[in-house]
Amino acid sequence: MTKRVFLLFCLFASCGGPRNYTYYVLEPAPKKHTALKEHEGTLTRPFGFGSTTVMKVRWNDGNTITEVDIPVLTSGQRIVIEHGAGSSEVKTIPATRVVPPPPTAGDNALIEAYRARGLRIDQSAPEVSIIRARTRMQEAIKTGNYDMALEWCETVLQRYKLHPEFLRAKASLLLMMGERDKAIEIYEQVEAIESDPAVRKKLEELHKQQQ
Repeated sequence: MTKRVFLLFCLFASCGGPRNYTYYVLEPAPKKHTALKEHEGTLTRPFGFGSTTVMKVRWNDGNTITEVDIPVLTSGQRIVIEHGAGSSEVKTIPATRVVPPPPTAGDNALIEAYRARGLRIDQSAPEVSIIRARTRMQEAIKTGNYDMALEWCETVLQRYKLHPEFLRAKASLLLMMGERDKAIEIYEQVEAIESDPAVRKKLEELHKQQQ
């Protein structure tokens, strides 16, 4: 009885100092792999990137869009992002009333069709759902809100700058807003990418009106 009490006392009192759970389960205690140990100070093998290399982190839930360029430093420091007052030295996304809706699975075929034609995608621009942006643009047109419709059109053209459908839509919206010269310029631009009989006819009418 006395021996049992003494052993229990040593077990819980830990005569030789504190012991973790694995010490009492496994003999000998497992060693932690060096890859799992946290390093203190400068990393021993920092990333081999230049000081101008950045990693873009983007958040878009359809209501708020945030983009952050995090520098990949050769010295391997930790980066802490704090929200604070704006700075003229920091590049920001231009203010807009609309947030590019995030792409869906239904956009994949449209994006691949765009790529297949050799048209450039601006990877630095926010990702956007072509389908949702088109729907919201059409809704704004139906209500006569051409300014808003143009903003929805621009959310697509920021990333897919040579998208024929949205270039035609932009030209038509500018024409309805009284920007005839700019509309003609964009109509001619999209004709060079993809000719359309209706656009050619419209261009002829506009050129005649200018004479």
